[in-house]
Amino acid sequence: MKEIFNMINRKPEPMTILISLVAALLLSMILYGAYRLANTKESYQPQFAVTLVTMALISTVLMDLIQSNLALSLGMLGSLSIVRFRTNIKDTRDIGFIFGSMAIGLAAATQSYFIGAAGSLMLACVMIGTKKRVAKQAAMLMVIRGSHTDLDKMQELVKEQTESVKIRAKNILAESFEIVYEVQLHEERGNQIIEAIFGMGGIDSVNLLAQNS
Repeated sequence: MKEIFNMINRKPEPMTILISLVAALLLSMILYGAYRLANTKESYQPQFAVTLVTMALISTVLMDLIQSNLALSLGMLGSLSIVRFRTNIKDTRDIGFIFGSMAIGLAAATQSYFIGAAGSLMLACVMIGTKKRVAKQAAMLMVIRGSHTDLDKMQELVKEQTESVKIRAKNILAESFEIVYEVQLHEERGNQIIEAIFGMGGIDSVNLLAQNS
């Protein structure tokens, strides 16, 4: 009976706990660097990168607490089961980083350092290898309004002057028209394409609008 009681209330040694926290910190640094390299300058979120490190440490502390007291582990399990997180994930790959951070905490707390290191390195390779490449130029909306203009010729001109073009809206009236394009072009070429379109004649206005991210 006494042996069962000791198993239920087994407490890790202070040095073991300290080593597990240091191991979690070192392994989470791998994840931190992987997240930085797996994202572009536009998609990188410094706060999320720091959160990955803190989650690894918190997971280690929780595992150490659970191992030290069975009753506490059951109570903690019940408490965590009612927690709801509603933070939006911009990149679905971030879910992998979150679970990776939790796995590091579990590995460090159970002294499974090789599993934690190997898993962190494998996850880093996968995430960096699947890094998303964003377009060189941000997409913009080009709104052209006018009347009595060769629309086919105007569309060919827009295609020649831009990296890519898509028609988003077209409103043709008896005496006027309005066409909305989604285009990608270098900033320095914005004025050139506007001047070229006005040079066709019959153009009332040309607007270039940056889209909301």
